[in-house]
Amino acid sequence: MVDHDEIAAARRALGRHLAHLRKDAAHTQHGLARLVQYGRSSVANTETGRQHPERSFWSRCDAVLRTGGVLTAEYDRIADLAHQHRHRPAPPPAGPGAATDAAAVWWEHEERIAARRSALTVTADDDARLAHLEREVRQAIGDNERLPAATLVSRLRPLRVSVDQLMAARQHPPQRARLYTAAAHLSGLLAALALDLRAFPVARAYAAEAFDLAHAAGQPDTQAWARATQSLVAYYTGVHRDALAFAEDGLRHAGSGPHRLRLTINGQARALAHLGDRRGVHQAVDRAFALLPEHPADGQVSTSLTLGPYCPTRAAANAATAHLVLGDTTGVIDHLTAAVAAFDTAQLRGPQALSRLDLATAHARAGDLDHAAGLALEALSLTAEHRFESVYQRTRQFLAAAHPFGRHPRLQDVADLFTELTHPGSPPPPGLRSPT
Repeated sequence: MVDHDEIAAARRALGRHLAHLRKDAAHTQHGLARLVQYGRSSVANTETGRQHPERSFWSRCDAVLRTGGVLTAEYDRIADLAHQHRHRPAPPPAGPGAATDAAAVWWEHEERIAARRSALTVTADDDARLAHLEREVRQAIGDNERLPAATLVSRLRPLRVSVDQLMAARQHPPQRARLYTAAAHLSGLLAALALDLRAFPVARAYAAEAFDLAHAAGQPDTQAWARATQSLVAYYTGVHRDALAFAEDGLRHAGSGPHRLRLTINGQARALAHLGDRRGVHQAVDRAFALLPEHPADGQVSTSLTLGPYCPTRAAANAATAHLVLGDTTGVIDHLTAAVAAFDTAQLRGPQALSRLDLATAHARAGDLDHAAGLALEALSLTAEHRFESVYQRTRQFLAAAHPFGRHPRLQDVADLFTELTHPGSPPPPGLRSPT
């Protein structure tokens, strides 16, 4: 018979197992807490047996620590023991008719079992809806940097409803994995769109959901993609240590898959630059460019949330951003000039603007103010009908670099246009005022 002391001892042992696995993976309590979206105190109290978190906590720990599900399995075993302790069944009746009475107590009616079997059947309609969901999500990821964020959010609302309906139904395991994978990509895309629209808490929530769905799908490649998206959200919300942690955990899931390049150059290199780790930036950039030959380019420019590898143009543009954050413009102008041309051909509005703004910053630091201001004005004009938080942040960085030259007329034009786009009716930033 299971007693309370046995359950308490099992919970303490599970906490000790978590601590052991965490240390083996070189995570601090704070670092693990960040990755599983819980507080550090929750991790600490769980490891000492003072707190008993729900199943999702253990599932996330399994995903981060790559345990193969051992923590969740032990949690389920302990939960079953606790259930047995709370609901001790009465013994089956004895005497005449005992077998019949026991069947009435212990077994479901065969019609209920048959109904459950019927519900497991995947209908052709479900297959068609799932294929439509996958197709629409891929198309929306391709349109992400071409169309305004608000336009895409409106287009994706019916897909979100479709996901909920499909999840409420039943599918065979392969279809269920496809559903969770497509749902993860949809949530990651919605995270990026929420970021563009400055809905930062929503962006973080969608990005975390994307990873949880990827974990539920049992797809390491999708988990790596979702971690890259979480890193992107953390980067543009200014939490650069989280951006780095998500990128590094994503690399643990990525293995030899295509997302290593994005995680390294977009996640690691740029976050390390903001953390002032010059050596780390150079190492990350070198690793990223060494990965390029493993994924031969098809001549297309990859999108920000690509489900495949980053292309050479995207890698070069991200490397340039990291070097600019460090104040290093060596070679940056050549890289970005080529990137601008490639992004223009692909008609990717976000990268068209971002590469121009980085190139403008490099020219401003070199003293070429007319060229710098012209590029910045082009960038803002290209995205005037869009809402790209990344473009607005990069414009602020350009204006900060150009601040010592604030009286230059064309730089004043940049400040005026930026203020008009972000705060209609407000004066331009101090030091970059238009002449009266």
